[in-house]
Amino acid sequence: MTRLAAALIFIAVLLSTACEQESKKQAAIAAAHAAQDSSSWAAWRAGHWKNHGCDLISDAEVQVLFNVEPQRDVLNTRALPDQAFCLRTWNKPDWKERESANEKETATAYLDPQNSLIVQVFDYHTEEHARQQIEMLKRDRRDTYNEDVPSLGEGALWSTNTVTLLVKKGQYVLSIALNFMDNPHDNLNKAKEVAEVALRKM
Repeated sequence: MTRLAAALIFIAVLLSTACEQESKKQAAIAAAHAAQDSSSWAAWRAGHWKNHGCDLISDAEVQVLFNVEPQRDVLNTRALPDQAFCLRTWNKPDWKERESANEKETATAYLDPQNSLIVQVFDYHTEEHARQQIEMLKRDRRDTYNEDVPSLGEGALWSTNTVTLLVKKGQYVLSIALNFMDNPHDNLNKAKEVAEVALRKM
């Protein structure tokens, strides 16, 4: 009987020690995961960047760059899942007058009542492939991408026809389509400002 009691006590001590060790192990694992989560958030996000297309240019940055008051100008932001794509629209200050003018039979040209900004990133997987893409556009699509933009990224092209700025950085090509000014070419300077903000994050 004494042996049985001693054996039971020994088993209880072993189980208690094992449970305590397992509990400490689980706590250590949880702490490690928590530390890893906070330090690797940037790394995780870099690996899942397609779902963060609207972070390249945030709502706050759009508000500053374009003097947008979200409530007054009805700022809208739309992203596409698994795409580094972000569309923002907001009303021009004189949007009511523009809509009225567009409805008149005597209207000679459409006056867009909204501004729009589309930011998109294309991943070509290698720097060389991205460089070839830019060179191909210069060679074969010069009627569309009709202007080189110096001192921006690792090569940049502007299209007045599509109001789009393309900028190469590493294996990526950043595309900024901006409808802000009524004269299409006048959008280039603001598109360059947007690109500079985005390039700092890429």
